[in-house]
Amino acid sequence: MTSLRLSRRVQRIQPSATLALTARAKALKAQGQDVVALTAGEPDFETPLHVRESAVAELKKGGVVGRYTPVAGLPDLLKAVANKFQRDNGLTYKPEQVLVSCGAKHSIFNAIGALVDDGDEVIVPAPYWVSYPEMIRFFGGTPVIVDTAATGFVLTADALRKAITPRTRVVIVNSPCNPTGAVWSGKDQQAIADVLKGTDIAVISDEIYEKLVYEGSHVAFAALSPDACSRTITVNGVAKAYAMTGWRIGYAAGPQAVLAAMNALQSHSTSNPTTVAQLATLTALAKDPEELPLWRKQYQTRRDNLVKALNAAPGLKCATPGGAFYVFPDCRAWLGKRHGDLLLKDDATLCEALLTKALVGGVPGSEFGAPGFLRFSYAASDAELAKAAERIQRFGRELQ
Repeated sequence: MTSLRLSRRVQRIQPSATLALTARAKALKAQGQDVVALTAGEPDFETPLHVRESAVAELKKGGVVGRYTPVAGLPDLLKAVANKFQRDNGLTYKPEQVLVSCGAKHSIFNAIGALVDDGDEVIVPAPYWVSYPEMIRFFGGTPVIVDTAATGFVLTADALRKAITPRTRVVIVNSPCNPTGAVWSGKDQQAIADVLKGTDIAVISDEIYEKLVYEGSHVAFAALSPDACSRTITVNGVAKAYAMTGWRIGYAAGPQAVLAAMNALQSHSTSNPTTVAQLATLTALAKDPEELPLWRKQYQTRRDNLVKALNAAPGLKCATPGGAFYVFPDCRAWLGKRHGDLLLKDDATLCEALLTKALVGGVPGSEFGAPGFLRFSYAASDAELAKAAERIQRFGRELQ
């Protein structure tokens, strides 16, 4: 059989560990194992009924729903996104400064592709979402990882200043954060903006968890000042707040020249996102779903219960996150111990043991640039979370 050569570009990247572990947990469950999978960042709620019904109505109507749209998205949707930014964040964008893509992940991919050349550096605070470094490497850039574990998972001005070099092109901001749930305050973000003022460094601000903040409120990086707005590509979408992960709609807004370049890149990859999903998003963005306050309250209760349970497990330490739907416990006290005949030499081994022996799926912190931690999603039912917590506690008591 002929052996075909893979490109150097694609060989730079690794598959998503989160998706791989989620698939593994689902496979075990399909085999009859009673696995509690806390691996995926996916709401367990249904897409609001009025959004689903609007999509059905569009499908029955026919016409535009079965046709291409402009690459950037339906004109009415571009206006709706611009209205959302004005209403929620106090940001003023023209429709031509907006691009709708196949999920927020696609928006970030487009933004990095439009900004990063071979050899450019992108500052990535760790812990980070697994896809940031891989996207940067794919486009020939170098991720410059800055550890934030000692500063409450928040990038400080001093750490940023030390990381900047003449090759720095972009800084990634993610608040609320995946995987830690950390929320960067306006003061935290302003300190970052002050360091960047007077430079030509862009900011990609991933704000997909914007509406899942439990104490205080979300601050959009671009809203800090005119200077911050002029250098920021803000990324958001309907996946998390509207329970629309499968609809695959994300969007970005920012400086018009950058968004035009992102549009050009998208025109040669996916073209427009699925038309029916765009039409459903029009309905979703008209106003926040009535269910959102209830969902947020349920997430907060789940968070509080899970944090309490994890801190009751011998050796685990878990801070209370301010947003998103993840906890990120410190498991370093478990490493080097044994569970039966298995040595827990690192967080990856620990996750494997939790999955196979305790039937709880999590993601090792090393995948997020934070060895010695674990990520669990609490976007799961109260019953599933209680079951997982009891199993994790029992697993901890069994360590030697």
